[in-house]
Amino acid sequence: MIRPGQLLASKYAVKRVIGRGGGGIVVAAEHEPPELRVALKFLRPDSWRDPEVRRRFLREGQIAAAVRSAHVVRVLGIDTLPDGEPFLVMELLEGCDLAALLGARGRLPRREAVDYVRQACAGLADVHALGIVHRDVKPSNLFLSRAADGSKRVKIVDFGMAELTANATQTANGLAPNSIDMGSPPFVAPEQLRAEGGADAKSDVWALGAVLFTLLAGRSPFERRYLSETYRAILSGDVPDLTRERADVERPLAAIVERCLAADREQRFASMRELRTALTPFSSQPSWRETSGVRHGRPRGKANTKSAHHEGESSLR
Repeated sequence: MIRPGQLLASKYAVKRVIGRGGGGIVVAAEHEPPELRVALKFLRPDSWRDPEVRRRFLREGQIAAAVRSAHVVRVLGIDTLPDGEPFLVMELLEGCDLAALLGARGRLPRREAVDYVRQACAGLADVHALGIVHRDVKPSNLFLSRAADGSKRVKIVDFGMAELTANATQTANGLAPNSIDMGSPPFVAPEQLRAEGGADAKSDVWALGAVLFTLLAGRSPFERRYLSETYRAILSGDVPDLTRERADVERPLAAIVERCLAADREQRFASMRELRTALTPFSSQPSWRETSGVRHGRPRGKANTKSAHHEGESSLR
């Protein structure tokens, strides 16, 4: 059991538990020396010895570390405890994920929601540039971090479901392929449900469209009482009219969301950059101000993953 006050691997002083969940535990810690604040992500104590669980966990860290983006949480490295238990060393984020924000505030102002999604577009464009598909884009995997100056930046977290495409770059080569697990209902694209040729960048476009609908409407477009009904709604391709959910959503913005959520992936936006450009007129920052350039390769220094959460908040599965 990891608890505050422990010194792990002779160099990480645990300060507090950030979150616990089905996927494991995340703690805030300081690297000694030089007193660098980081987040450490561990698997559940009863699962890390399972070879497949361990493989997937290490793969998550390797994939996240391969992406250098202002809008993707940084993984600094992978370390182990004396008994062999692995853990990820990540950038420590302050703030909360968009699911927690939605729960606290309800549906967001239109321009604020669009701003957050445009930032997510920038991060996912950087991910896709490496030939990686996230496959689990949802509000709880989009973390709204607070910088020291008070500014807010969306960071994409949790690459546990990520998959490599056929055009993966040299940076991503050598990573083991993932299984065919799906993402999280109701943010799973129709082709992931049908398992027809696997997910691609347009599957993430679909999921991000579902996220934008959720931020604007205060509910996801396809969630139903029963999981089977949710799947049927997704597969039907019948997208709810966003303009009926709130009066201040213009028809052109609703049309963008509907295009993201097209059941036929060929009818969706071709890329995250195309989607981001389409959303520009509805943003509070109509210029391309957010950082979007990707720097390939493993990060230098220290970084982290999905678990940079405000104390008491957790989006672990």
